[in-house]
Amino acid sequence: MKPTVQLILYTARIKQNGKFPVKIRVVYKREHKDFRLGIDLNESEFNEATSLKPKKQFRDIATNLTGYSNKANQIVGKLTSFTFDKFEREFYGNQKDVSDIFPIFEEYIKKLEDEERVKTAIAYRTAMNTIKRFHSKSKLNVLDITPSFLNKFAKWMVAEGNSPTTVGIYTRTLRAIYNYAISLGVVNKDENYPFGRTKFIPPAGRNIKKALTLADIKKIYDFSPIPGTFEDRAKDFWLFSYFCNGINFKDICLLKRKNIDGDMIRFVREKTKRTSQGNQVVISCYVSDNVKKIIDKWGNKDMKPDAFVFPIISDKDDLHTQAAKVAQFIQNTNKNMKRICANLGIQPVTTYFARHSSATVMKRSGASISAIQEALGHSNSSVTQKYLDSFEDDSKKELAKALSNF
Repeated sequence: MKPTVQLILYTARIKQNGKFPVKIRVVYKREHKDFRLGIDLNESEFNEATSLKPKKQFRDIATNLTGYSNKANQIVGKLTSFTFDKFEREFYGNQKDVSDIFPIFEEYIKKLEDEERVKTAIAYRTAMNTIKRFHSKSKLNVLDITPSFLNKFAKWMVAEGNSPTTVGIYTRTLRAIYNYAISLGVVNKDENYPFGRTKFIPPAGRNIKKALTLADIKKIYDFSPIPGTFEDRAKDFWLFSYFCNGINFKDICLLKRKNIDGDMIRFVREKTKRTSQGNQVVISCYVSDNVKKIIDKWGNKDMKPDAFVFPIISDKDDLHTQAAKVAQFIQNTNKNMKRICANLGIQPVTTYFARHSSATVMKRSGASISAIQEALGHSNSSVTQKYLDSFEDDSKKELAKALSNF
């Protein structure tokens, strides 16, 4: 069976310009993969450009599309053993080689941006720029990334004032790019692979206890800031996250009126939308009186299904603007929650503490790991267990005391 090639208008994703990306779709053995062309059209433009006799203003576009289609057909015709990866390398031209990893970094960042994973793309670019600063040369040969190179980079980062957690994030990013280079056929995964046991293992972050006791949560709940202030807003949204199964703050920003289904909020985590498209996990949380009060107090008045629940981002914002607004919202919440905690005499908390605290309180109330996993939207129980590590430590302490309670 030979692969087939067709031009498609990918209407599943509308871009900021109000048009859709045109792609080459290759179908082989009942599977398909789409390849971007960098051309955006609306449906009438696409139909005109792919017609037998396109109008004059569409002839250049039609010529380009025909050229891409012919090139794709030539490639599938000459590949004796077809794979999608081989086609991709031939179609785009393998301009990347082992002599420099930074173009591979750039391509991966572009993929993230195309997938609208703006925050992740920014994180990868930050990591790349940090590696460039350390390396101080315009190119970095992939094969020069050795355990020795990675250890020197890690020590340099610590000397620059970075925490082991940050070192771990950046070196895991570099590992992801190295693995991407392997997938492109730029380098093989052989004895030169620099990561793993006996080689370099990215450091793990410190397991800082991120869950509050019910007593401390009640102190936050009972705290009375000046109405309408940033402290008032920070307290309410922190509690909103806590009451809604520890909903992530980005997901709070993206909630729409259609996510409110009677007395339940139902949504898919933004973080997992692209990693589990075939099996989306819908998270449901109860709209308690506390949750309803916060929505009534801070929510948009627009009740249309596609209206955002809270006026933190707008549908007129592009993806970069939305990402910046979400980051600012989280930063402001963290800053004001630290002020509240200082006033209350409890440990300073961030938005992430709401999620961990929610999970831990559920565990203390007798909920099973599987129930907590479902409430948090985790893909597997091992991730949930990490959230409950601090609870398990406390439980072990109580058990140890019980052993000597003669």
